[in-house]
Amino acid sequence: MGILIDIVKQGSGTTNDGNTARRFFSNPAKTADITGLDVTFIQRFGTILSAIACEEPINVEAFADYARLTAEIYVELYGWYYMPASVHKLLLHGAEIIRHFNITPIG
Repeated sequence: MGILIDIVKQGSGTTNDGNTARRFFSNPAKTADITGLDVTFIQRFGTILSAIACEEPINVEAFADYARLTAEIYVELYGWYYMPASVHKLLLHGAEIIRHFNITPIG
């Protein structure tokens, strides 16, 4: 895929940035093949990340439903793996955060 993951960049953090994420989610089938994750889960997570990065208003109710269903898919497929706090926060509380701070557009 031509991306560098989690490599330290002298004086500026790591190679994990928005460009890396965009490339990672741009080809869900290849990403699924490389990581062993479900392609539908990767597509859904990429959609959620695109939604919160966009500069258009978000339908908060639709976002909440989509994120909740994605969380259910995560638990169904990967319930054996502890859900990282950042993923939990995004999938289960992202809509409340958007509502509370009235962040539209959130990008």
